[in-house]
This record gives sequence, C-alpha cells and structure tokens, in this order.
Amino acid sequence: MQHNPQSFHIRGQRVTIRKGRSQVGGSFATVMDYFWREDTPWLVLKLPNGQRTTAPATWTDLPANTFPATLPLPLLATTALLPMARLCQQLRPRRTKGRNR
Repeated sequence: MQHNPQSFHIRGQRVTIRKGRSQVGGSFATVMDYFWREDTPWLVLKLPNGQRTTAPATWTDLPANTFPATLPLPLLATTALLPMARLCQQLRPRRTKGRNR
C-alpha cells in the first residue's frame, strides 16, 4: 500500500459557505481539516461560535481546482494475483499422504 500525502494546504483558510447554511450553521468558517468521501472532498469546518461541522467542499467558495481530480482505481490489481495465489498455497496446511477421507 502506498501513501501519497496531499500537496495542498488549506488548513486555517477562511471560506464562505454558499450552500446548506441552515444545515451547517453559518455563512463562513475556518478549514480545520479535509477528507474524501465517495470521491468527493469534504471539509471539517470551525464555525465562528466555535462549533465544528463537516460539509462538502463544493458548498464553499474554494476554487474547483483546489482538490485534484481523482482517477478511478481498480478494486484489485491484476499484477498482484499471482503473488497472492502463491502466498495462499504456502499458507495452506499440507495433507499427509497416508490420510484417507
């Protein structure tokens, strides 16, 4: 597994909330953190009253190119199948020859 840290830093940036104000609770907030949910960037926001909430990045005035586009990744890498099959064979318990079932 490979970890690719994000190359952009938006923590501490003040953003305007354009959608869902009644759901989020204010018109602006400070970005505390971010995460991805179903290929969509979400922000952890600190509201002026000190509360924290989450909202999709598309609800804010952040430019569309703030987050890189995600490419669809395969669920299983075909190049890993053969090494995985070999490992399974090694881990499988060996049967003795004189044993009948």
